[in-house]
Amino acid sequence: MDLKCKKLDCKYNDKFACVAKEIDVNKNNVCDKYEKATKLDEGQKQNVPKNMLNKPPKLHPFRHSKNVQIKCSAECLFNKEGLCLANGITVDSINKKANCLTYMDK
Repeated sequence: MDLKCKKLDCKYNDKFACVAKEIDVNKNNVCDKYEKATKLDEGQKQNVPKNMLNKPPKLHPFRHSKNVQIKCSAECLFNKEGLCLANGITVDSINKKANCLTYMDK
């Protein structure tokens, strides 16, 4: 399972990869695990430079973990008995929420 995260201020975001051991995607297709980084988590926050086209941000290498569990309540094609069966998901900031972009309507 590969978890990509574009929620730049989440404490679980490490160079655009989610380091949480488990996440929950609710029925509204939003990651409930999102937790805003605090000052103690400053190293975890992404600092995307304004000149991103000249110097792209560092990305974490592909992380495949069989130990990551994604609980899912969304009406999604990948939801099987409350668990996500996708090979990986991407979470992004849409309307200031942590939305699952891998969501596919049944």
